[in-house]
Amino acid sequence: MKVMSEVRKGLNSGISMKCEMCNFQEIIWTEDPHNEKMPVNTAAVSGIMKIGGGFANLEEFLSTLDIPPLSSKTYKKEHNTIATAWENVAEREMYSAAMEEKQLAVQAGEIGPDGFPTLTVVVDGCWVKRSYRNNYSSLSGAAAIVGFRTKKVIYMGVRNRYCMVCSRAAAANEQAGRHCCSKNWHGSSSSMEANIIQEGFMNSVAMYGIKYTKIIGDGDSNVYKTILD
Repeated sequence: MKVMSEVRKGLNSGISMKCEMCNFQEIIWTEDPHNEKMPVNTAAVSGIMKIGGGFANLEEFLSTLDIPPLSSKTYKKEHNTIATAWENVAEREMYSAAMEEKQLAVQAGEIGPDGFPTLTVVVDGCWVKRSYRNNYSSLSGAAAIVGFRTKKVIYMGVRNRYCMVCSRAAAANEQAGRHCCSKNWHGSSSSMEANIIQEGFMNSVAMYGIKYTKIIGDGDSNVYKTILD
């Protein structure tokens, strides 16, 4: 058998082999196409995402190992697939946690006059940039609503003030092309937490058939006032 050429699909390589006696040719892949485990490209992108890295980090890591890196197109495709899967799993897990919390509230007799189970929840937020109470300028923030009894997340949200594609287009005085825009917030960084928790409170009946009537938080008056309003 003689090696004729190589076909690369990210980290998966196909070696084209040819028999010098009968001229039979076959492509042998470094990864079994019938393997039910996570594909190597998906595993590589998933791993770098889990440690907070991105395309450049994965490229540098593979280059250090003398392994040809994934193309940016392949990375983006795998990244979008993984992100969508993570989001779907998170939604299912939060729904399951809410139903568990709901059942415990019913068993405890905590049902409001309108027939909806009433829950005590813990709320808090976080930002990607520390403020130290003097510089609330983080471009992203997140907040979560956690069931008091189960200690499980039943609602979460993320607010972003920045999109790289939109920012680059604006700098070049151009119209941004079609893309999945990550920017979903135009207000201040300090109001991200309150907005996410408010959203969770307003959608509790539609999403889970429950109401949050008692909250445990860190004393943020802005969050409490927003909920009351």
